[in-house]
Amino acid sequence: MTKAKTETKVADRPGGTLADKLNEVASCTQDAQETNLQTTESTATEPKAKTECVASDSETVIESEEDKQYRKQASEAAKSLFDQYESEEFCPRDFQTEIPVDSLESNVGYTSLLRQMHNAFVRRVAFYRSPEGGSLSVDQARAEAFHACTSREEAEKIFDQMMRLPLDCLNFVDLQELYSYAPRAAEVFWEMTKNEGRREFESGHLAANITFPEGYMKGMWNIARYLGVRESFVDDWKPQGGIEVAMIDILAQSWFQWQYWLEQTVKRSQTREKEFHPEYSRWLAQRNLELKANGITDGYWNRPYVSEQQAIEHAVQMADRFNRMFMRTLRQLRDLRRYSPVTINNPNQINIATDGGQQVNVAKTEEEKNAKKITS
Repeated sequence: MTKAKTETKVADRPGGTLADKLNEVASCTQDAQETNLQTTESTATEPKAKTECVASDSETVIESEEDKQYRKQASEAAKSLFDQYESEEFCPRDFQTEIPVDSLESNVGYTSLLRQMHNAFVRRVAFYRSPEGGSLSVDQARAEAFHACTSREEAEKIFDQMMRLPLDCLNFVDLQELYSYAPRAAEVFWEMTKNEGRREFESGHLAANITFPEGYMKGMWNIARYLGVRESFVDDWKPQGGIEVAMIDILAQSWFQWQYWLEQTVKRSQTREKEFHPEYSRWLAQRNLELKANGITDGYWNRPYVSEQQAIEHAVQMADRFNRMFMRTLRQLRDLRRYSPVTINNPNQINIATDGGQQVNVAKTEEEKNAKKITS
């Protein structure tokens, strides 16, 4: 097939798979580049296809220049940040924890980051040792699992790549490679990541993502409703510290689960059940017989078949379970406030009175204050 026939076939194709569309873009780009190099060759029967290809290539060039400029600015910002992290003094939070003098952590500064990087290295070596990873030898697996940085440019490149990645795509392997050349920058990056995780927890987005785990459930309205309820609880209780914030999340999550199962109770008791089409039921029965004959089943559990009464009772039990979870958490939050010790800083006068007793004023005398000043 000649080149002109190939171009016509690609241009006339109305649809197709994603691979076909990518091949079409690649064909147009290649043809446009060849047209710029070979100005003496042209096909009179297909001026439209050539024009579209040139236009497409022109747009690609413009986008590439913008992307190149953006990457350059981002790389310069990452490099400046890398220099700042490497030049400033930094003490990880793990170093502020009291540990025994004769421990391994005290001798080599073995922090939680090193533990995580070590575990990631072991898992990566195990992967390369497995058949899926190529069944490499121990030395080969270690060489593939870890590549230490040998220059500042390489460390800056790894740091730049990590700054571009989403938080859920970061891994300890890249951080370990950065740590081999710039440990201070790696420690600061690790602290930044932990702080971002703390902000996600304190803002409620961590609990919201757990409450709605799948992508189709993470709609704006679902997340907004959850955060709205949570913020209402926060305004009411004004939590102090991470424990109370976690209990507020438990309140919000159990409240949503309670509402869900309460809705299921109403649906199962007052609405009509969905029914399969007869043709689909016959096909499903035949398919189950074939799967059973071949010894193959889909999934990891069997669908429970219950009666209408059992389905309603199950929904009621689940609603009651999450209601009790909500009330239990609420009582724990109340008890946490009620039985917390009272601390009075620098008291001058305290009024103490028991139930039905006489009020007693406790105050320091001038002699006690002067004696404390002389002693200090």
